[in-house]
Amino acid sequence: MVERMERIVPVTAARDAASSGRFRPGQAVVGRVEKVEEMEGGGRTALVRAGGHIVRARLEAPLAAGRMYLFEMKENGGNVYWKAIPLSGREPAVPYEDAIRRWQQAWKLPEAALPVLRQALKAGAALTKEEAAELAATVRKTGQPAEAEEVLAYLFHRRLPPSSAMFRALWAARTGEPLASQLGRLKAALAAHSLSPMASAFTQAADRLLSPPLFAYEAAVRLLLATEEGTKGPAHALLSRLGLVPLPAERMASLQKALLQRQFAEVGKLLSLPDEEAFFARFVAVDAAYKSGALSEAEAKLWMSVRAAGDPALSLFHWLRRIVGRLGLEDEAMLAGAVKTGGSLPMVSSLRRLLLHLLSGAEGKEAKAAAAVLLDRLDGMVVIAGSDGPLGHVWLSFPCPLGGQNRDFSVYWQGRRKDGGVFDPDYSRIVCSVTLEELGEMLVDMRVQRRIVHISVFHDDPRLPELAHRFAPLVKERLQAHGYLLSGIDVKAAGAGPPAPSVLPFAARDCEVDWRI
Repeated sequence: MVERMERIVPVTAARDAASSGRFRPGQAVVGRVEKVEEMEGGGRTALVRAGGHIVRARLEAPLAAGRMYLFEMKENGGNVYWKAIPLSGREPAVPYEDAIRRWQQAWKLPEAALPVLRQALKAGAALTKEEAAELAATVRKTGQPAEAEEVLAYLFHRRLPPSSAMFRALWAARTGEPLASQLGRLKAALAAHSLSPMASAFTQAADRLLSPPLFAYEAAVRLLLATEEGTKGPAHALLSRLGLVPLPAERMASLQKALLQRQFAEVGKLLSLPDEEAFFARFVAVDAAYKSGALSEAEAKLWMSVRAAGDPALSLFHWLRRIVGRLGLEDEAMLAGAVKTGGSLPMVSSLRRLLLHLLSGAEGKEAKAAAAVLLDRLDGMVVIAGSDGPLGHVWLSFPCPLGGQNRDFSVYWQGRRKDGGVFDPDYSRIVCSVTLEELGEMLVDMRVQRRIVHISVFHDDPRLPELAHRFAPLVKERLQAHGYLLSGIDVKAAGAGPPAPSVLPFAARDCEVDWRI
């Protein structure tokens, strides 16, 4: 509790406003004067509470302690002064809404600016009049004032740049269409430019990045298990086409054990694919040869058996492991690391880089608009996935090949970090949303406290409670293999579930993990 209070009301000494890094000339912040002090050699400073922080500011005129002011930062002779505009008269306590109204009137802003000023005041954020006006115009365009104000609250609380571009990215992350739908819309727009080299190259590159065969890893493992020592049968021929070689007997035994225990990361290591992209390309080529009848009868029969994977869990594991990088959500982090270390930026293709390249081309307005909307959503997820302190609220969504088509799989993670910024695996909450072909949308809420796990599934299908009871021992066994203890699995009505993963980061910005299980 003490730690939580310290984050809200700092107990450390007040920082000088000029050295805090939060304020610059041209900005303004609403604050309450806690105390006025005389400076040596003349002049006054004040302890000003802005949001949850207290700073020491150099003032242009004497002020009254206990009253609320709009402070505008002015530079004079190399010094930054806080020019105060009173937001209250004799009354020391001013309601938030009155202060917001007086701020709006002082800057002569439209009514649409009230949500912007309200959330800036609550967070003690500094912004310029131009930034407030730009944000107000962008917020008005959404037509959803309540939802827009939640995004503003997140923006100011996280001390993000108060720009229209930042708001659009966060808004797209919270309210945008699923990525799978947006990709389909973009491809449809590009179809009108099918003769354009850039449109064709983008479509092919996006398909290659996001649509590798879901059963590829299962097929590779089945082929390896089908090889017979000392023979050169169809399994060896197909492995050669895939760029693979049979494994030694001891590695084969380890592969079988890891597959049986569903240790998919270990299976990936044992396969030791030197170039995953080349493997996928060869896999597509072999599959095309099978469909065209170019394989021998024995090879075709074996390929038909290994490609019919009824449980593509292994491939799905590796798909999830690689998809964040393929979307390009790590591009900025890689760039920052390269700049910091002086190294070169890895030239790994990603959907974000493809979209930026597409926007610089000469394709039609419809395609560019679809690309810009998709890029905004990706940018918003990048911002939300960033870290700004001891709490972490991460939301990611990506198209996942479940069934006959791509559907979005969304994940919200809330928890805390250890010293150094590493996620604490002992305490967390993970909310997943996925749309299945037969069951439709399903929500799963998993809470972890001291490595004790409770799972809640939200869906109205009457068959699910029995299925959950049947699979609980398997889930318990798999969790125990990773050092976790299952306390239970329950199935609840769909309407009783938490908000969608895309909404949770904005709705839970001031909360820690709910430990009730």
